[in-house]
Amino acid sequence: MSQSIPLVKKFFGTAGLQIASRGLVVVIGIILARALGPEGYGLYSFIISLVTVATIPVTAGLAQLLIREIANLEFEKKWDELKGLLNWSSYYIYTLSSVVMLGLSLSIWQEWIDATTGQILWFALILIPLRGTLAKQGAILNGLRKPMLAQFPNVLLAPSITLSCLAILFFSNLEFSVQNLIYIQIFASSGGVLISIMLIRKSIPKQLNSSFSSYFLSRWHKTLFPFTLMTFIATMNTEFASVLLGFLGDTTSVGYFKVAMQGVGLIALGLSAVNTVIGPNIARMYKSGDQEATQALITKSVRLSCLASIPISLFLIFLGDWVITLLFGNEFSQASTALSILCIGQIFNVLMGSVGLVLNMTGNEKSTLRAVSITIVLNIILLSILIPPFKDLGAAIAVCISMICWNLIMAFDAYRLTKLKTWLPISLK
Repeated sequence: MSQSIPLVKKFFGTAGLQIASRGLVVVIGIILARALGPEGYGLYSFIISLVTVATIPVTAGLAQLLIREIANLEFEKKWDELKGLLNWSSYYIYTLSSVVMLGLSLSIWQEWIDATTGQILWFALILIPLRGTLAKQGAILNGLRKPMLAQFPNVLLAPSITLSCLAILFFSNLEFSVQNLIYIQIFASSGGVLISIMLIRKSIPKQLNSSFSSYFLSRWHKTLFPFTLMTFIATMNTEFASVLLGFLGDTTSVGYFKVAMQGVGLIALGLSAVNTVIGPNIARMYKSGDQEATQALITKSVRLSCLASIPISLFLIFLGDWVITLLFGNEFSQASTALSILCIGQIFNVLMGSVGLVLNMTGNEKSTLRAVSITIVLNIILLSILIPPFKDLGAAIAVCISMICWNLIMAFDAYRLTKLKTWLPISLK
């Protein structure tokens, strides 16, 4: 019982922060959708999705690796290795960001991307290192068991800055153009990076100041690979669908799909908040050999996430059309069917619990290779088949099926390898 109180307290603190963030994101999405219309909002969403997918090689898996390793190294007081890990993570972000930006610049210059998108994408490239740095900084703070501080720069501060800039645009009668919105994103992300640097300086263990840096590059890169694949499929289930919609469908369909994803984001808040809180604790408990305490923590967490997410899911399934019309306008009413389909996948996702997190935090990340390989192939096939005839509806079906398969495979692997049950238990004991 003593362990559940801190969990609940941290959950509601982190969930409160994420709910505030999601509220800001929804408000921003409503403003942009109404100001730009389906086609303009679709173009903006397509460019942001391109940036997000391009950021995958930069950030994929790094957050999970940092959270687990920092939690373990601090617990074992290996300060030299911890300092080396932090230094290496910065070099990793900056190097890969440069490579990805160069590759995208070449694509624009060679006109592999259409001229309208390419002109705006030139400016959006700077978001790649900014987002990579934000992800790294948040993972460091989370690994140091400061989940609320880890969330603040990216999930609350950056959206707040964005909303403030949109208000300035509105009251100054300036144009709500896609290019101006990209400038705002760059400014907001830069503010988040500056604040995260300050938070880390205050949170970092003092022992690191007098420590030398020890590097274990081979081990870190080897561990990072399965983490990278896992993050890749998670992003693929959302942003990659938007990218393929832009290429195989049209930007208007991207707008409908992104509106549907706004609602689905509310459902995932419970599980996301739980994962932020319990990740380092699972790593510590499992490493110490306390199987019973680890299982108890996982069971409490899945119950909390279901309690927070299932009611929202059911509400959106039955009243999604009314909600979308009320918030985004009649132009986006077509997104309600995609929203219902995505809600079904998210319900299953929440019921199965923190499947990937449990595997990653217990040192079994290699077992995710089979799951993500199957799911990546399945997702690509489904998106390629379903998007041309059904557009946003086809993307939603593909994402839903892939998410269900992903959860089933990983839940089975987690139990087989650790004997930990991640899913919602039938018994209410």
